[in-house]
Amino acid sequence: MSAVFEEVVSMSEEASLLYGNGNLAQCAKTLQGLQKQLMNVDRWKLDVSVLWNICGIIKSEVAKWNQGTQTKVSTDSLIVVSSSLCCLRNTFPHCSRTQLLVAESEDLLDPIISCIQWTFRDEKELLSQVSQPLELTNITGGSITQTTEGIKAAELDMENDREPHSEWRKAHSTLASACVTCLGNMVAANSTTRKLLWPLVLPILGDLLAYRDWQVSQMASMILHNCLLEPSLREELCNNREVDVIIGKLLSLYVNESQYSCFVLFCLELLLSNKIIVKASWPILSGKQKLLCLDVLAAILMDPLHSRCEPLPVSTVTFLVNIFKNEADKILCSLASQLQEDDSQVLVRLANFVCSAAASDAWRNLLQQDTSLLITSVYLLRSITDMGKLGGNVFTPLSRLSDLTDEQQMANAENHPAFGFKCDLIRLIASLVYRHKGNQDQIREIGGVTLLLESSKFDARNPLIKEISIFAVRNLLEGNLENQQLVKELKLEGVAENPGLQELGLEAVCEGDQIRLVQRTSSPLPDEDAEL
Repeated sequence: MSAVFEEVVSMSEEASLLYGNGNLAQCAKTLQGLQKQLMNVDRWKLDVSVLWNICGIIKSEVAKWNQGTQTKVSTDSLIVVSSSLCCLRNTFPHCSRTQLLVAESEDLLDPIISCIQWTFRDEKELLSQVSQPLELTNITGGSITQTTEGIKAAELDMENDREPHSEWRKAHSTLASACVTCLGNMVAANSTTRKLLWPLVLPILGDLLAYRDWQVSQMASMILHNCLLEPSLREELCNNREVDVIIGKLLSLYVNESQYSCFVLFCLELLLSNKIIVKASWPILSGKQKLLCLDVLAAILMDPLHSRCEPLPVSTVTFLVNIFKNEADKILCSLASQLQEDDSQVLVRLANFVCSAAASDAWRNLLQQDTSLLITSVYLLRSITDMGKLGGNVFTPLSRLSDLTDEQQMANAENHPAFGFKCDLIRLIASLVYRHKGNQDQIREIGGVTLLLESSKFDARNPLIKEISIFAVRNLLEGNLENQQLVKELKLEGVAENPGLQELGLEAVCEGDQIRLVQRTSSPLPDEDAEL
């Protein structure tokens, strides 16, 4: 045995001896030194006695915590166990040998699971075990985060924090971080340990994801993601009655800490691509959670390679399309401000999702068979157009140049849920009639051809509506002689007044079948008091 391995074994034995003598401070200090040493050895050759010594300390201390007569858990006790878990954590990376040694040995694994279960119990119950605020022993002259190799859950200002039991809570956060990183390293890149630990992880998964320290929750999502990479475990969770709760906690975690939530996002992609999850979870989700859910589903929909998860099932897409058909007309309630902000945002995002699905080669044929979706879209477009003609409301087109330079008015328009909604409806119709004779005929029969032609006017509330309307008309006429004949028979009766042209001093005039812009021949007379 080399000198390095001898030193590692010696340090683990020394820590075990110090613990047996009740010297928790020195034991923790030794464990922190051992933690660093374990990062520099070949873990495949590590003496098994090191694992037994470390787990022995955890087992003995956690047994005291779980005793019915225990009235107080000291901060020093939490630190010793945290240091032990960090040592254990450092034996697992890139070493399936040590992962399996612990996962397959009941005597080694039970203390770790018992510690995790205790740590993530209701915190009020845990705090009741502390008879008074305890002083946090500064073992190495540094903070806890320094002694646990960068675990940041307890990185708080001790001098300024006056909350009761604050020092104990910091030590508890450090312990929680040590628990999840140890468990995370045990299941990383190891299919066998994932399956062995899953029955033990599943019952406490909700508590891990809902822990008050977001960094702990984020690391818990990493554990979940590793387990979900196993198809059998993913299927088991999807069929578990608690899956709705897990989905809700993942969505809440992403909403609150999105910039740090890559593993949360990966978990959501794996779960939401299951055929039953979206339909089961949707009714209990909040508005913000539904928005994120739709964003994740749209990302899966638009990923042609499906590199991280399975493609969306038909049942999920049809479920969301049916929601759109049933609730799309609620956008009209925004005229009287009767639609809640979250509900309106969900409706807009849902419209975007359905548009994306209809524009996709993979889903267009399915949606084109849904005649009610086409009819709903046309009649809603007609309702929005008619309401806009009343003037002075959120559906009234903004076509004046002066409207565009009014920053406040434009800001109000852009922030309203109706902004771009009309454009989305036309985009959806364009996809549903694309090379589909039955849908092209359906549009003609319900008077949708002239409606689309009428929509091809500039409107600042619906950017690119002119271009999209022309594209929709093009799809409507392609290969359909009846529709082409209908448009051909339309008569030019004149040019509608255009406020934007008026402001430029121009007007449109008809010359045969041609329309030409000319300088206005008359201009309003100046006010009598105007200065010449």
